[in-house]
Amino acid sequence: MIDPTDRAVARRVAVHALGAIDGEMAELTGGEFSRAYAFTHAHRPLVLRISVTQHAAEGYAKDQYAAERFAATGVPIPRVLVRGQIDGGHYAISERASGRRIAQLEDGARRALLPGLLDTVDAIAAADLSGAIGFGAWDAEGHGTSTTWRSFLEEVIEDRTDGFYAHWHRLFATTFLERAPFERLYRAMLDLAPDRAGARHLIHQDLHFDNLIADQGRVTGVLDWANACYGDPLFDLAWIGWIYAKDYGLNLEDTLRNRYGDRPDYDRRMACYRLRIILDDLRFFARTGREEAYRWSRDRALALLD
Repeated sequence: MIDPTDRAVARRVAVHALGAIDGEMAELTGGEFSRAYAFTHAHRPLVLRISVTQHAAEGYAKDQYAAERFAATGVPIPRVLVRGQIDGGHYAISERASGRRIAQLEDGARRALLPGLLDTVDAIAAADLSGAIGFGAWDAEGHGTSTTWRSFLEEVIEDRTDGFYAHWHRLFATTFLERAPFERLYRAMLDLAPDRAGARHLIHQDLHFDNLIADQGRVTGVLDWANACYGDPLFDLAWIGWIYAKDYGLNLEDTLRNRYGDRPDYDRRMACYRLRIILDDLRFFARTGREEAYRWSRDRALALLD
């Protein structure tokens, strides 16, 4: 099994994929399940990502699909040049977007980028989905795995047999994940969930500042499409509103309402999706052993119901 943290291993993988590289490999920050390295090949700036997680191959395939299908519609997605498997690990080599991760910028620079970031979210929602089918999470061929938008929302409680959340119901017995609060939040989400399918749009669902590259005041790269979905575009806005408050201390409620608040059932939809996002947060924190983050999210989620 390869070691993604070893720079010599990263160089060997890059040479295996491309035949030769220029200069040294420079490790990049960010990334939950992959290690990333910047390098050049034929004087072209590229990025290598390596992961030993089982779901990495599909994530890289979704990155490739997203770049091929959606970059032409105005979403800045680095093109995946090659991906493969070596010594038990998965890798992908992509073009490198100019600039830095927004997570690396000062708070003032981040705030100045927010209007442009929301323009990027709107461009994602406007992407052409012709030829793709289904709702919810989509696979490497671009097809949604849920039959309706509501069924995607409902599926957050289902036990899985594969992927990152395989057999996650065991966490109720083996970790700090609590069944009663989880089920209470789930029922509240269902009460708010829309019954009709609604329009189908592209959703990124992981627009962390680590997944966004900016240069000279504009977003130049949207990374990591592993969690991307099809459904209601307000879902990405609810995701941003919740995650940015939790992780970055940014209260965007007024900003989002001023820009999107005239959409039908705005408050109900945003409340529903916020609960759906928190439910996913709770099982993620239990799965990764982050008890403090779990309790922070749980307490604030339950406060929303009181």
